[in-house]
Amino acid sequence: MPTVLDEAILLRRFPYSESSLVARVFSRRHGKIGLLARGAHRPKSRFYCVLDHFDTLELEWRHQPGRELMELRGGDVKTRRAVIATDLETYRAGAVACELVDLACPAGQREQGTWERLSRCLDELSSGERPAWEAAVAFELGFLEEHGICPALELCASCGGAAPPPDPREERACFSASCGGRLCQRCSDEARDSGRRVGTMPLDVLTAASQLLRRRPEGERITPLDAPLLVRLKDFVERFIDHHLEVRAKARGEFLAADDRNTRAALRAQELSR
Repeated sequence: MPTVLDEAILLRRFPYSESSLVARVFSRRHGKIGLLARGAHRPKSRFYCVLDHFDTLELEWRHQPGRELMELRGGDVKTRRAVIATDLETYRAGAVACELVDLACPAGQREQGTWERLSRCLDELSSGERPAWEAAVAFELGFLEEHGICPALELCASCGGAAPPPDPREERACFSASCGGRLCQRCSDEARDSGRRVGTMPLDVLTAASQLLRRRPEGERITPLDAPLLVRLKDFVERFIDHHLEVRAKARGEFLAADDRNTRAALRAQELSR
């Protein structure tokens, strides 16, 4: 039975019997796979203190096509990112990124772009190179782009044309998650007539999302977003993902339990509180 050696990031782990673990990992060349680590909880196990969250691991397993679980044969830590777990918000941001991969990526399918984006996100969380939630939101937008469901942020999602604000007095654009994002006035009216839900989204949120999406790992560093805008951008991205996922991610539950932070009423309340 052939063995495989590959880099991987732990997504989830479950107890199996008294001393073993089932680990779901996202690997560089093999995508998401399940591994059985026998005796992982034993102090003398070759997996002891290896299967930790957020680290880049080098794992060896027996490759068995068609099996839900592969047998883990060896493992080591290639990049340790223990600092992520020392701050609650940074930990939550990392958990959100990993849970999205766990829920949305099909098993056994190589996704090099997603691997690079996830590694970059975890590196930024570990180094503190940028605010934790900014790194997580940038990853989420990149993940949506990789999978062809990124919201239209500048042009109309339906016709591809310009999508200016319907009311020049307000800096808000028509927006529909079910239609794919930003809409022009004509496509917005057609969507409403067909029974689809259409609202509006602040232009500063759409612009910030577009800036984060265009930034590549080798590109120029952008100025960090101010905290209130980052919270509203996170709200926008999380609700868009929640709309398209079949299940609500646990790591997003508490944040999404609050009212939409980008409504007119929410923005007025924010202005009055300053």
